[in-house]
Amino acid sequence: MARLPRIVVPNQPLHIMHRGNNRQDIFESEEDLTRIKEDIEHSLLKSGCSLHAYVIMTNHLHLLVTPKDREQLTVFMQSMANRYVRYFNAKNKRTGTIWEGRFKSCLVDSEHYLFALYKYIEMNPVRAGMVMELADYEWSSYAHNALGKADRLISEHPLYKALGDDLQQRYKSYQKIFDKLDIAKEESLITEATLRGEVYGTNGFHQKISQLISRSTKLAAHGGDRKSEVYKDQAG
Repeated sequence: MARLPRIVVPNQPLHIMHRGNNRQDIFESEEDLTRIKEDIEHSLLKSGCSLHAYVIMTNHLHLLVTPKDREQLTVFMQSMANRYVRYFNAKNKRTGTIWEGRFKSCLVDSEHYLFALYKYIEMNPVRAGMVMELADYEWSSYAHNALGKADRLISEHPLYKALGDDLQQRYKSYQKIFDKLDIAKEESLITEATLRGEVYGTNGFHQKISQLISRSTKLAAHGGDRKSEVYKDQAG
């Protein structure tokens, strides 16, 4: 399947998914989970990127990141991935990469779909059957965004900040949005846009970004049978 160059627009959030090679578990213990959070924090500070939502699963992670430019995003992702590889390999007395090649991403229409992406990311532990209640999963941004617990990784997006004058107002408003927001029809579209490296947003947003970057924001229609089992197996 043909692949567009990564679409990055300054100060516009991207949904990022990065997973273990051959879907192997790369976050195997609480020590691993704590370490990747440390690597994310270090890399955010190094690059200047802002992280608004995240979840760390056993074999992959999801991030909602706003970079100031393409170079800043590259610094963040390379720093985070390389630091964790060095730790994981030393711990397990192995060599080589642990990541499945190039990370996946889609540019997000924050005006219309920001909170859909928050929910898509933070619902992962429930969808995977790991917990019944999101409050029981500590390796995501849900505790900050919906419960008001401090999280040094999080930089609140302007639209999140607009939910209230203080943290309590914001997280209570976020809870209401999160509970009411139905993303059942959006989940496969978000997954598809991320795997294909496209833009996720309204037609107007696609047109705006296409004009800005002087190329298509979607892959050609012949990029594969999206209903096939082979294609479905690429998600998550």
